[in-house]
Parts: sequence; structure tokens; C-alpha cells
Amino acid sequence: MPDFLTFASRMAAALSAALLASAPVSAEAPGEMRLKLTAIMDPTGFEKPLTAARSVIPADWNAQGGVVWRLGAGCNSGQSVDWGAASPDGKAMIRLLPAVSWTFNSQGMPAGQGCLSAAYNSADEYVQGYIGQFHNAKIVKVERDPQTMQFLSQYPFYSEMPGDPYMKGWWDAASVTFTFDIEGTAFTGTLIVYSTHNYTVSGHSYGFGPPLEMGYGAATSQVLLVAPTARLGEFVPAFLLFLKNYQVDPDWQARMNKHNATMSAEAIKTSGEISKIISRTYSDISDMNMETWRSQNETSDRMQRETSEWIRDVETYDADTPTGQVELPTGYDRAFQLNDDTFVVTNDTSYEPYRDSGVDGRELTVTR
Repeated sequence: MPDFLTFASRMAAALSAALLASAPVSAEAPGEMRLKLTAIMDPTGFEKPLTAARSVIPADWNAQGGVVWRLGAGCNSGQSVDWGAASPDGKAMIRLLPAVSWTFNSQGMPAGQGCLSAAYNSADEYVQGYIGQFHNAKIVKVERDPQTMQFLSQYPFYSEMPGDPYMKGWWDAASVTFTFDIEGTAFTGTLIVYSTHNYTVSGHSYGFGPPLEMGYGAATSQVLLVAPTARLGEFVPAFLLFLKNYQVDPDWQARMNKHNATMSAEAIKTSGEISKIISRTYSDISDMNMETWRSQNETSDRMQRETSEWIRDVETYDADTPTGQVELPTGYDRAFQLNDDTFVVTNDTSYEPYRDSGVDGRELTVTR
């Protein structure tokens, strides 16, 4: 998997080659959609590989990557996620981007090892810097989940200490939709990101030259969704279902909490609270993104049909998954879980798993 900067500057290559090998396009019948469970693995963090998170992607998409551990004392040390899934033709993708850190100061001191030299004050400011590496890129919409923002407005996610030095720390979370082009083809991307920000200014009351300003921050839990603008409606269901079903694995989170036992009790609590709201925020923001994606492609008959009729909402089904449930799109009469960890939703009243898909399975019931 390419690292953050390589991916940002080589999107065309990443879309077509870095995330997947060439694969034939699925020949699913009209009125049917097939999905599969996908696991984001932590292969090296503990004594054995562990599943860090799970979700669903289309059955014919390829995925690779997982949790990576960066050693050393520089920026971005510790665990991060570098994972991606892409459509068979490589034109659409879901990426979980690794964390990125930045620093700044008023004295011209260089940024630390692995840090960007920047002073981002919000999640969308960070995204603005990120998309500057794409051709003709521009932000078209910034969305924030009100519940998440209310949560992040409270201590310990927001703090301010007046005086000398003056100190302020805060979190932000946003879904930023942008457009860009690659060799004449228009693309639409959405980057969902949490960001942390810290600012300090000191010495302004002593009269010995200008005050010293410094700060640092990081972008974490980044989800990047990309598709050709003209085909956006074709891939919106995959994006929505991935966000709706994303769940951090509780066993992995427990091991991470144990690993972080040397942190202060407050830091452990903060880390735990953030992990709880990330999955919910992805689900809530996906609902807001639906309107943005629709407006970006409102002239497409297929986009209008799929967003208004096919995937306008999701239904919760009882299923053989770690949570005992799975979110699948409404607009279908029947839902099945097959024995190869895939799911089929269909309007075919005569559908039989083994006869029609070659794998046995069972019909799912809506959770009550």
C-alpha cells in the first residue's frame, strides 16, 4: 500500500493498480446485490493476528492492508490503519488512511521527523491541504454531525487555559466532499476525518520580542471514498453500506486499552470514548453525504433512481456476524446470508442460494 503522500500524489495509479489486481466484472442479475464481510486485520501488533474492525463491501471488490505499527519517537508513531478496497475496474475505492501529524511554530524551527509543517485549525482546513495535491481539486461541501460536535465541545476534547502561556486544545470531525480530475476524467471524493488541534502562545507579557507561538495536531480515523463523478450513483450503495456496518472489534479494542495502560487514566478514557463514537459518526455522516452525492449527480437518472428507491435507507437483519446483525439496503424483497460470508439481497421471489449462487445459505429476518 502506498503511504499517505504517495497515495495523494499518485491517485490514478492507486485507483488502478496499488489496491487490487485485475479482476473480471461480476455478472449479477438485475435486481440483486451481493456483499461480503471484510476484516481490517492487525497482523503484528500482538502475539497473534487480530481483527481490528469489520464492515461489508461488494462481493467482487478486492481489499488489502490493515493496521500498521510505526516504531520510533517521530510523528505518527504507534498504530494506524492503512487499508483499502476497490471495484474490479479500479475506478472506485474506499480507503482508510493512516494518521497524519503536523506542527508549526513562530520561530522557524523545523517540523519533527514525519510531521507536516502546517497550522491546520479544523478538519476541513486539513482536507484543503490534502486535496491540493490533486489536479483541479476544490471542496464543494463540508458537513458535520451535530451530535458528534456537541460531544467534542466538552472536556477533555475541548480545553482552554487563559494566561501566559495561553493554551487551547480541541477536536474536530467533518465529512468533506471535493472534486478533482485525472487525465480529463472528473472524480468526486469524500474524506471523513477526525482531527486534533493544540495551540500555545507564551512570552507576550514580558516585552522581550514577539511572543512564541507553537502548535501541533493530527488527522485520524480517515475514511476516503472516491468514484468517477459520472458513475457516482453506481458506487454510492457500497460507500453507504461500508459506513453503516463499520464496527471496531471489541477484543482488539480491549487489547489496545491494555497496551495503552501506561497512559494516564484520562487519556485512556478519552481514547475509549472516541472509539465508541467513530462508528456511529460514520453512520450518521453517511446519511448527510447521501444528499451531497445526489446533488453532485442530480442529472443522472441512475443516481436518482438508486438514491431515492434502491438505497434510500438500510434495514437491520439478524445474521451470523460478530454483532449478530448486519445492515443491508432496503428496496429488496429478500435477504440471504451465504455460507461463504457473503450476503445477497434480491427481488427474485424464486431465488435459491445454492441453485442461483452456487453456495448454500439461509434467508435472513428483519431484526425486531
